Amino acid sequence: MNAMGNERDAETVSGQPLRVAVGIPTYNRGHVLLATVEQVLAQDPTADEVLVVDQSDWYPDGVRERLEALALQGSIRYVRQDTPNLPMARNRILAETQCSVVIFIDDDVRLSHGFIGAHRSNYENDDVWAVCGRITEEGIPVREVKQRTWPKILDYRYADFGWDRRDENFGTFKGCNHSVRRNVVLDLGGYDETYAGVALREETDMAFRIINAGGRIVFDPEAYLHHMRAPAGGCRVSSWGDWSAGRSVLRFALKHRKLLGRHIWSELWRAYRLGVLNGSNISHPIRIASRSAAFVRELMALSMGR
Repeated sequence: MNAMGNERDAETVSGQPLRVAVGIPTYNRGHVLLATVEQVLAQDPTADEVLVVDQSDWYPDGVRERLEALALQGSIRYVRQDTPNLPMARNRILAETQCSVVIFIDDDVRLSHGFIGAHRSNYENDDVWAVCGRITEEGIPVREVKQRTWPKILDYRYADFGWDRRDENFGTFKGCNHSVRRNVVLDLGGYDETYAGVALREETDMAFRIINAGGRIVFDPEAYLHHMRAPAGGCRVSSWGDWSAGRSVLRFALKHRKLLGRHIWSELWRAYRLGVLNGSNISHPIRIASRSAAFVRELMALSMGR
């Protein structure tokens, strides 16, 4: 058995419950973040540890003081990170905690009762390496439930994370509501910090790496939260179609070209539309031409592993 298997067995054979941390990367969210933290602290059962990695460059009155007070009380661990980078914040949480399981949530969510317990219960099975919880999004209706007619690896495109149907062999998870076995992710090298800015597909990248390594992802609708999609902060940049979004999708497509197979072409087209043919560029042909050239250069560089 490999090292990852040995460590997981040691956690479960002892008969002791797995220790679970909740990790909250945050960026310029203020009082919305405080409301999320208070919900986490009010959960029953509670988390063994709550870690907030704060990448903010501004604070409404009283927010930072409240976070520091909660840290002083021992209710949370509050860590400052100067460089805003979502995968880097996730890795900082993994490095700071000694808990066996880490639940990652966004800083603008409403949690269901028993949210932490629902995530925790899935890890009674040693072959479960990650859990994707159910997510509803403010202002976005849940699509009609469909049976999977697509390859599992395309769950990130075609499954609706708001469905209430459990799936024991899911193909992905979403950043705002997922949990992982800490040692597994550390052994896989952590989250890929080259997904910068919008960092689109950073969590799908980790899900694919878990599947490639032989792990299983469960979709558990009992681990439910509502994502409020706060209008400022988070991963937002000048526009959703910013170059960083296109570059992230491009990197994801090329990194996982073997697993995607022929589906890589639609992912490359999505990367081009996000980074080049987006709303802010579409009426500027010179900008489109220069961005197209930059896109090709980026494609070539990533193809050659640079």
